[in-house]
Amino acid sequence: MRVFLVALLLAGCGHKAKAVTKEELGKRLFEDPALSSPAGQACADCHVARVAFADPEDDRTSAGVIKSRVGVRNTQGITYSKFAPPLHREGDRMVGGLFWDGRAESLEAQVVHPLTNPLEMNNASKDEVVAKVRARHARAFADVFGKGALDGEHAFDRISEAIAAFERTTPFAPFSSKYDQYVAGQALLDASEQRGLALFGQHCTGCHTPPLFTNWSYVNLGVPRFNDNPFYLLPPELNPEGEQHIDHGLATTTGDPRHDGMFRVPSLRNVARTTPYGHNGYFRRLDEVIEFHAAASTMPAEVPATVDRSALAQFSPSPQDTRDLIAFLKTLTDAGVEGSSATTTAQRR
Repeated sequence: MRVFLVALLLAGCGHKAKAVTKEELGKRLFEDPALSSPAGQACADCHVARVAFADPEDDRTSAGVIKSRVGVRNTQGITYSKFAPPLHREGDRMVGGLFWDGRAESLEAQVVHPLTNPLEMNNASKDEVVAKVRARHARAFADVFGKGALDGEHAFDRISEAIAAFERTTPFAPFSSKYDQYVAGQALLDASEQRGLALFGQHCTGCHTPPLFTNWSYVNLGVPRFNDNPFYLLPPELNPEGEQHIDHGLATTTGDPRHDGMFRVPSLRNVARTTPYGHNGYFRRLDEVIEFHAAASTMPAEVPATVDRSALAQFSPSPQDTRDLIAFLKTLTDAGVEGSSATTTAQRR
C-alpha cells in the first residue's frame, strides 16, 4: 500500500495542467479589463454576449475607459463579423472590411484599433499592450504559441491572432434565431412575422441579403448629423475640428471623394438588440429607421453630395407594415440573446 501511495504521489507531481487553446486565450484577453490604460475596460465591456456582442448601453456613441472621452460613432455589434471579406472593389462599388469605414481587413487587423485608440482603451502603443499581456498571460501564451511568443516584433500579432480566434467561435455566429429555425423547418412564423418577411423580401434584400442580412457594401443613405454627439465637445487634441466635424465614412479609408459619407451596410442579425442605429446612433428605435428608409424621407444628410436615395426602400410603410417588419426583424435575434423569440433545442423537445 505504501509503495502504491508513493507511486501515486510521484505521478501527481509529474502531472501538468491542461494547456489552454488559442480560442480560450483569446477569450481571456477579450474579457481582461487590465488591458486598457488605465485599467478598467475590456473588449467585453462594449461587446456583451447577452446583447449579441454589442454595447449594452443605449448611448448614441460609446464611452472609453476615460469616461469623459467618447467615440464619434455608434459601436457595432460584432456577431457574424467573421464572414466579412477584406475591403475590395466589385465593379463600381466597394465591399467588405470591418468597422463602419472598412479600415480593417480582418478580425486580426481590427484588434489594434480599440486597444490603441485614445477614445477607447487608450494604450499609447502596441508595445504597451504587449507588456500588459506579458505580465498577466505569459504562461498561456507559451502554451499556445511556444516559449518567447511575446518577445520580438510579432508579439502583438499573436495577441490579435488569439482574440480573432475567439471571435470566430460559435457564440459569435450561432445561426440560432427563430428565423434560422423557421428556415430549417423547426419553427413557424406568426401572421405578423410572415407579413414582415414578405415585405422585407420585396423591399430590403437588395442590401440586407440573407442569410447574413448584409451584402457588405457601402452606401450614403443620407443619415442626418447627430448634433448632440458629445464627441464634438472634446478638446482639439482629440477632435481638431470641434463642432464642425463631419464624418466622411469610407472616404477616410480609401481617400476617394466618391466614397464621401458612405458607411458599411450592417448585418440585421440581432438588430432588435443593438440599438441605437446608424453610424452615429442617430436613430434610437427600429420604427424610426423604417420611416427614414421610406422614399419620402427628406431629412438633411450629414454628407448631402453623395446621397444615394435609390438605395432606400421605395415604399411608404403603413403603421401595420412597420409593426410587421419589426416583428420579422425580431426573429433574427439569436437564442440566448435578451429578447430572443428562438427556442433552445431542449425547449423544442
